[in-house]
Amino acid sequence: MKTEGKPGIAGKSRLNPKSVAVITLALGLALALLVFFSHRGLYQIYRLRQEKSRLDTENYRLAEENARLARTIDRLHNDPEMIQDLIRRELNFVKKNEIIIQLSPREQDNPVKAALIPDRPPPAAAPGTEKPRPQSRRP
Repeated sequence: MKTEGKPGIAGKSRLNPKSVAVITLALGLALALLVFFSHRGLYQIYRLRQEKSRLDTENYRLAEENARLARTIDRLHNDPEMIQDLIRRELNFVKKNEIIIQLSPREQDNPVKAALIPDRPPPAAAPGTEKPRPQSRRP
């Protein structure tokens, strides 16, 4: 008895190399998409690191502001000079025998006007150098 291969195997066709390459490429692409864009992918890790950096910077700024405010609170509790200065500035209190001078606010409408229009008339021209003025026609 001759053994001629197993029945059924000879009838199946194998995948050609082109099909194997396409399937491998598709699986590789799907795996790459999962690695980069999944909820734990590289892009998400990159975004989370940027967010952490931004939050660290903001945290540092807020810590500095907290320290500054703590110094101010400490001075308000222990520094009578600062308290007095703050009361005078914020509540407009004055010391005994102080004179207050209030200045009117500057006119902000036309600050250049005073520089362009003098208060006194221009000096008179020397005799004989005057030019006659042109007459305006009025109907």
